[in-house]
Amino acid sequence: MGNTFGWACALAYIRLDQLSGLCIGCSALGGVSVYTSQAQVKVDENQPATLPCSYMGFSSPRVEWKFVRGSTTTLVCYDSKITASYEGRVVFSQTGISFRSVTRKDTGLYTCMVTENGGTEYGEITVELLVLVPPSTPTVNVPSSATIGNRVVLTCSEEDGSPPPQYEWYKDGILMPSDPKKSRAFSNSSYTMDSETGELVFDPLSTFDTGEYSCQVSNGVGAAKTSQAVRMEAVELNVGGIVAAVIVTLILLGLLIFGVWFAYSRGYFNRTSKGSTSKKVIYSQPSARSDGEFRQTSSFLV
Repeated sequence: MGNTFGWACALAYIRLDQLSGLCIGCSALGGVSVYTSQAQVKVDENQPATLPCSYMGFSSPRVEWKFVRGSTTTLVCYDSKITASYEGRVVFSQTGISFRSVTRKDTGLYTCMVTENGGTEYGEITVELLVLVPPSTPTVNVPSSATIGNRVVLTCSEEDGSPPPQYEWYKDGILMPSDPKKSRAFSNSSYTMDSETGELVFDPLSTFDTGEYSCQVSNGVGAAKTSQAVRMEAVELNVGGIVAAVIVTLILLGLLIFGVWFAYSRGYFNRTSKGSTSKKVIYSQPSARSDGEFRQTSSFLV
């Protein structure tokens, strides 16, 4: 009896020792535990992938998997069965779920939840799936000309790379450092660069910033990609042109005011009423006539 108890303790110790080596991000509640041997799975696009999830202490376990990407949550597996939206692509097993082929849209967090069927025992772990996709050629937005002394923003964007790429800028084929003051070639420029968003901001723009700008992206998957180079001219503010435009505008406004005044002074805007000639009615008393004469009681002259 004593030997049997001793062997049982030894086996339990060995099993827990092995579990500690595999338990990454494990969850334990009471006498149950849920664990994974790989908290992050990286795989190239269009390749198979397995997300491991193991558990102990459940007599009648019910397993569910949910997928979270941004603000969207999708159920992959419910009551140990693959849902309709993933049927044919994903296979369930007691040790995890397996994708036959992954796409970039599968990148995200997958949570394995195990509950005791009809009981209160519960545990869960999360596995991150990162589908690796090389970046595509980025597009840049560079103004052809910009005014010296102003704040000018250059942008670079790329939509396909997974994980999201890092951005670098080149001027006339030379890599621009993150801090221009640390490079003799760019010490006369004042700019900031965001390697995660791809923005290059000149504040203020100087005459030394004239040149051809291109952007390069890389994420460790495949080769880095570079945009086409676009030239930007840093130009002085055309004060003379602005003053000339103001003077011409004032002259035109003065001529307009003079024309209106002249028209009023000549009476061109006076309204003349055109009425018809009024008809006059003259009334005269009849003179005394004899009975034999024509009697006219009144006469009207129009």
